[in-house]
Amino acid sequence: MTENKYVTINDIAEHYTVSISTVRAWIRTNTIPYLQVGKTFRFKLSEVDAALRDVRTKKIDDDVEALVDNPDQDI
Repeated sequence: MTENKYVTINDIAEHYTVSISTVRAWIRTNTIPYLQVGKTFRFKLSEVDAALRDVRTKKIDDDVEALVDNPDQDI
């Protein structure tokens, strides 16, 4: 898949090896950017990659901060 063209929800699910329901959850929670055309969604793979990296980085930062605040806590 080229990163500059818009792809379908099926392409995103296949690329990340997740279900379409997971991709729809990402849409509902504004985790990933998308373009809505009527009732369909389109995505730029490069933008989705960047958004998911940001989410992962934020999760790691939050976990480290929680551990620093409470070193005996399980993460």
